Amino acid sequence: MNHFNKRLTNELAVSLIIIAALIGGILFFKGNIDTYAANITLARSKLITMSNGILEYSKLQSQYNQIAGYENVLNNIVPSYYDLINLNKDIQSIAAGQNLSYSFSFAGENPKTSSGFGSINFNLSVGSSKLSDLLTFLDSLEHFKYLDSIDGVTFTPQGDGSINMAVRGKVFYQ
Repeated sequence: MNHFNKRLTNELAVSLIIIAALIGGILFFKGNIDTYAANITLARSKLITMSNGILEYSKLQSQYNQIAGYENVLNNIVPSYYDLINLNKDIQSIAAGQNLSYSFSFAGENPKTSSGFGSINFNLSVGSSKLSDLLTFLDSLEHFKYLDSIDGVTFTPQGDGSINMAVRGKVFYQ
């Protein structure tokens, strides 16, 4: 029986140690369960925020991919500021192609803003003996290779039978 008591005592001791460990674990985790629940909730909200951010990023990337091909078109229509150095020569070549007298002057600048384009204002004077030549030039100017705006046109008859056309306008730049 001595051997039986010893074995019973060992098994009871081991059982008590296991029960004490379980009770200690329950008490430990019961005290920290609120902390763990708060951490899980915080992690879940961060995951949702990150998922929404990834979804928005993918939508933006998709939209960018749809318009990426138009960037070159925009760069051709709306030049950079430094591409307008030859603006006078470009307009003069249109006038020379139609045998018109021509004078050009810059009339100021509207600087580029963070939300839009800048513009360079210009005045030009074109003369011809035929009104149709001036109207053709005006049409060419409206379909100029750069994005422009015609703000005013004035026709003035000259004493020698010719007609002078004064144009106020602006060309936009990025």
